[in-house]
Amino acid sequence: MVKPLLARGLYRRATMLIAARIMRRFFPGWLFPMVAQLRVFMLLFGSIVFAATSQANAESQRYKTAASAVLESPAPKGGLNLAVGNRGLESLSFNGQSFLDSPRSGELRLDKSVLGAAIDALLSHTLSPIPTPNKQTDAVDLVYTWGCVSCVYGKQGDKMTMRIEISNAGAKEIDELSLRLMDLNFPGVPGGGTLEAGMFGFGFKDTASTLHQYPSVPSVADPQFVVPIVRADYGTGALNFCSDDLECSVGVPHAPNSLARTTYPFVITCPDIKPRASKTFNVSLRFGPEGSRVQNLSGDVLERYVKKYPFQINWNDRRPIGAIYLASSGINVPTNPRRWIMNEGKIDITTDAGKGAFRTALLKLADNSVKVLKDANAQGMITWDPEGQEFLRSCYYGDPRLTPVLAPETEFKDDRGMTVIDEYFEKFRAAGLKVGVCLRPQQIAMIDGKPVQGPADNQHAAQIVKDKLAYAKKRWGCTLFYIDSTVVVTGESLDPDVFKAIADAYPDVLLIPKTSRCVTLPIQRRLIPICITR
Repeated sequence: MVKPLLARGLYRRATMLIAARIMRRFFPGWLFPMVAQLRVFMLLFGSIVFAATSQANAESQRYKTAASAVLESPAPKGGLNLAVGNRGLESLSFNGQSFLDSPRSGELRLDKSVLGAAIDALLSHTLSPIPTPNKQTDAVDLVYTWGCVSCVYGKQGDKMTMRIEISNAGAKEIDELSLRLMDLNFPGVPGGGTLEAGMFGFGFKDTASTLHQYPSVPSVADPQFVVPIVRADYGTGALNFCSDDLECSVGVPHAPNSLARTTYPFVITCPDIKPRASKTFNVSLRFGPEGSRVQNLSGDVLERYVKKYPFQINWNDRRPIGAIYLASSGINVPTNPRRWIMNEGKIDITTDAGKGAFRTALLKLADNSVKVLKDANAQGMITWDPEGQEFLRSCYYGDPRLTPVLAPETEFKDDRGMTVIDEYFEKFRAAGLKVGVCLRPQQIAMIDGKPVQGPADNQHAAQIVKDKLAYAKKRWGCTLFYIDSTVVVTGESLDPDVFKAIADAYPDVLLIPKTSRCVTLPIQRRLIPICITR
């Protein structure tokens, strides 16, 4: 072994000398030290990745025998079948459909990127957990420097259960820990997603978007915001990935084989593991034949969620709500800067005669909308843009208080002294319909005569919305409110407590946040269809 190692060392030394000469030849003197430091870093990082790769190659030899055993085993039986090895699942099938490419796919491990694993290896000098013998059948124990992860696999009919215990041996709390339970390979691109009721939601519909559309279609379910179930339909069958005790989030975040889009990691994120303590999480995979519904496979999880997060809104009217848009970005008429859609946009608000024509057209739209809403047996309507849409970068404005400022023609009065925008809302109320507007949790600032939306935050959003709501409720009798752009600057949804504070202050109104992650309510009791009328 001495000669090969010596030869390898001489080769590495020669390579480094040649690289040094090349850098001195082509890089100026002031840049050379920086490039040299980069070279040292790359060599160090390369050695880390080489070490991780070497271990992966060594482990692959260990898996060959197990994989061969799985491949040579008899054809899977009907129903759910699984086998557990010393690092996780070695086989998993349902009604003859196998879901693991190899035992490696069923290995229980921390959910890390390759770079993260390499850095951990450098800092901790341990490339992987140490599997320890477990006397219990179908159980896996993984020991890390910070503690251990224990998983007991079980089978109940067509449901595979995993009881996972995380022990924190350190002196600091683990805020959250993500575990990659397995990578499942489907026969085709699976459909599915979470049960969100938001604008991207899958809910309880029988048709689903494909999982690879995440993050456009959510496929991570956090029990703080939504029932912790991720649905996957794979053609010949269906499965639900569930947090049975509602203690952890479940997710199918991406497809490692990005071209085929048939393989997906199944990941859980476990929060709040106290120092020198253990915490248990119960998750499951529930299999069913083609056409199985969410309720059929996971009715117990749904009921448990409903009990933990009881319905809090006292709004018994489940009829549709109309959505009305008075302006459009497609309108570009110089005399119609607010882009009103009436008369195909041919509006002139620069003269009193034109304002009178605007009033007539707006009230005609109201009369037509009342008829549509009545035909649909709607409970009411929400008008998205009483302020118009002159400054598109800030639309929808979501601030009814600015209607007189941003759209002064709406203050044009009739012979009775009533403004046209007040007449508009009065038409709907007189017909026995509820009315509402769109609000936003951001505060608008007028800069150089133009409205600019400020950022939203959890500290001020509730008061901003309450102030806007109070104006619309007092002036127009609004009780229906669509809350647009319910996110903070980082892209995360506003805290549910923001909307609870608003609901507590105004218990007689209906709040409809744009994303369902802003509320912690059972979604099957929160859905109200919206019809659009113009």
